[in-house]
Amino acid sequence: MKYLKDEDFINKFGQKLKQVREGQGISQEQFALLTDISQSQIARTELGQVNTSISHAATYAKFLKINPMELFDFSDLKVKDKK
Repeated sequence: MKYLKDEDFINKFGQKLKQVREGQGISQEQFALLTDISQSQIARTELGQVNTSISHAATYAKFLKINPMELFDFSDLKVKDKK
């Protein structure tokens, strides 16, 4: 079985997580305390450096008080230039 890693999707998920978190005025440190997920893991997820688990996505949504599907709606993201 071939392992698939969609870098664009992972980056968009991270951008969306950051957008929602910041939109609620929650710092990464506060979010880490709420979710019991390390701040470094949250940072790596937001930067698109890790392919986060579905369990983490569900936890993020729970503590942001949103439907998990909202984290997968990238329609309102600005295009991010690749380095």
